[in-house]
Amino acid sequence: MRNPHRCIAITDRSSVGEARRTATGLAQALGFDEEQRSNVGIVATEIANNVLLHANGGEVAICPFADGEGAWLDLLALDRGPGIADLPRAMEDGYSTIGTAGQGLGAIERISDFSSVFSMPGRGTVGWSRFTKGQAEFQQGVGVVCVPIRGETVAGDSYLVLNEGGRTIYMMVDGLGHGKGAAEAADEAVRVVGRSAGLPAAEIVSRTHDALKKTRGAAMSVAIVDGERRLLTYAGVGNVTAMLVGAGSSRTLTPQNGTLGAVMPRQTQEYVYPVEGETTLIMFTDGLSSKVGVAGYPGILKRPPALLAGVLYRDFSRKRDDATVMVAPLGGRD
Repeated sequence: MRNPHRCIAITDRSSVGEARRTATGLAQALGFDEEQRSNVGIVATEIANNVLLHANGGEVAICPFADGEGAWLDLLALDRGPGIADLPRAMEDGYSTIGTAGQGLGAIERISDFSSVFSMPGRGTVGWSRFTKGQAEFQQGVGVVCVPIRGETVAGDSYLVLNEGGRTIYMMVDGLGHGKGAAEAADEAVRVVGRSAGLPAAEIVSRTHDALKKTRGAAMSVAIVDGERRLLTYAGVGNVTAMLVGAGSSRTLTPQNGTLGAVMPRQTQEYVYPVEGETTLIMFTDGLSSKVGVAGYPGILKRPPALLAGVLYRDFSRKRDDATVMVAPLGGRD
């Protein structure tokens, strides 16, 4: 099931209403009950108002997800305003810097199933809230933002996270161009990877190449993590970037040149990396700048992965293509 993410520019009061309506509509599409939809609407309104009043505008990303066991909805408030100088105090009911009732952040934390805020004075704030339904397998362990280019209703990017035989497969794909044709290529890649999950990474890429010959083609990266052996096997073709980051370290996993469905390398290469300490996998399409990194955000790797995905989308999205970023901690956290 493709679940379209939406990013609403918050510029005035009417856009606050748009964020609320979009969020409650997507919650209804996921099967949330009336009380949950009401809570989603309250939080969407609060975070959009915060962006408008405290930062003079920004964005609200609304990101629905579903798997065979349940569903969840992420709401991300993204701004580049003055930031929050004293976050613990800002969470207290009644605290306000602009003369409002000061109920926003405290209410958001109480109503949401999960929530967190990351703020840096002078660099803005990202707030995250998650609402859940059922027992979706990855609703706590992965953060994703997948937004189409403005003017399109469907993204030509997609992704997959799948447990198979004691290992976890992380895949991201970028269909050439954008719109319906790109989405068709990306959806076909997701289907092929899902059917081929037990195979080596290079074989998965090769099979996807064959399947995409009937489409306009795509770039794709696949990372397979063996948790017991603490090894990551990587294969990729085209401009979907993968990175392994940790405290004080960052390694980019280099894809091969080519386009799945059109021009492939003579031999698909696999690369094996150790998963050391508190390692986080970050994958993103070229809708984000190649300068993606976490060094400028102290403590961010200790925070929920969806919050980091929101920070990276806010700061590195090019705004002229579909943009997708996935953050997945690979173990070793407290």
